[in-house]
Amino acid sequence: MKKSLIEILLILLLPAAAYSQFTHVGLQAAYSTQVKEPGFGLLALYRVNDAIKLTPNALYYLPHKINTSLGTQKYEWWTINLDGNYVIVNQGIFEGYGMMGLSFINITGEQDEINHGLVFKDKHSMLKLGLNLGAGLRLNLGERVAPFLDLRYTIGNKAKFSDWGEVSASQFSIFAGILVRIKEDKDRSAEEEEY
Repeated sequence: MKKSLIEILLILLLPAAAYSQFTHVGLQAAYSTQVKEPGFGLLALYRVNDAIKLTPNALYYLPHKINTSLGTQKYEWWTINLDGNYVIVNQGIFEGYGMMGLSFINITGEQDEINHGLVFKDKHSMLKLGLNLGAGLRLNLGERVAPFLDLRYTIGNKAKFSDWGEVSASQFSIFAGILVRIKEDKDRSAEEEEY
């Protein structure tokens, strides 16, 4: 089921990406229920039309350290997301949208523990694929600035690190940030009528 959704999403996003216009760049901050640390990243907005927008983004979370009776375990996350927004509500400056996309999640786990007098150090990185589902609100303030807030659920598999740890790539996240317009939208319908 998950593979079919990913294939459908790619089929829908690739033609839209070729037709879209790169109009905004931005900064974002996030918090995830699984990572339990703040994250920071960059994003872009590509406008396909008034209803459909593509928002590729990258995010890095601060390392999360767990103290155990034997020592410490540390997890680091970064993600690259290829998301599409469908605007459901457009009331002046308010845009409410649904979101769906792919998430490429890199999880690095590091163990530094002492067991029966022996030091155990281990480090592994895993790349997981996830599916993002969510909703958001964008405020188009003036001509240049658009703050936003997204709520997202990522569906993903577990990452198992040898015998010492297991982390799920599935998580609820909240994102907040600001987009800045760098290029004006072109009215494609006017261009098509000329031909």
